[in-house]
Amino acid sequence: SSGINAEYGECSGTKKRSGKLGVWVIEPVKDGPGRDVLILYCHGASSNRGKPHRIEFYKVFQGLGYTLVTFDYRGFGDSKGCRASDGTVVADCRQVLGWAVQRFPNHQVVVWGHSLGSGISTKFLHSIQTDGIESFNRIRGLVLESAFMSAEEAAKNFPAAKYWNYFKITRDRIPRSMSGIFPTVSLLPQLQIPVMLVHAEDDHTIPHQHSVELHRVCTGAGKTDVHLYSASSGQHRFVHRDTGAREAAHKFIQRVKFVS
Repeated sequence: SSGINAEYGECSGTKKRSGKLGVWVIEPVKDGPGRDVLILYCHGASSNRGKPHRIEFYKVFQGLGYTLVTFDYRGFGDSKGCRASDGTVVADCRQVLGWAVQRFPNHQVVVWGHSLGSGISTKFLHSIQTDGIESFNRIRGLVLESAFMSAEEAAKNFPAAKYWNYFKITRDRIPRSMSGIFPTVSLLPQLQIPVMLVHAEDDHTIPHQHSVELHRVCTGAGKTDVHLYSASSGQHRFVHRDTGAREAAHKFIQRVKFVS
């Protein structure tokens, strides 16, 4: 485990403050096909990088020989500096990527975003691509697990949103409050790297149809390097338990690591 201390980003909207990001570097347990690839993992909204389902995920890919870098955004876990916002989480991803490519200069990088992390990772990669950040050249691909089209669309499935929809005066209030936040459906087709969508058909938190629609929009926009794997089980947090999903993601990473 290690921490990054840096002066960067905007907290509370205006002030720059120093922040500390809690990071784990998870080394492979054995030499394997993933030995020259680093997976930068962007977790979802709940708790921190140490949640049991995340530990389980790390172990799967650690066992395939991959190195993983997983971290908490400021405002999560042991990362300090400010409350998390859609801007600060992107700044945190940029900071961790810059740190990781220096520490592992000979590794190719695949970014993996789960749930909320799918929106964060897409926006983060789009930002460094747009800004011409050198570290973007180390990115070989993006895996989005249990992804949403946008935060606004995802919020329509929240239990609280469904409750308030019973009342005309509060109908759609929660989704509307998230308008414009993490617009994956508009950013993903613009990414100039291969993308894989992995989603369980029995996901009731973010329905599988979100990934189907993301795939449709990307291919319709002419993006040919986007792939969808629909897992028969796994619900929202355990797609890595599906043998087919694990194999599909592993094959995708092995294929794209040679792309430059």
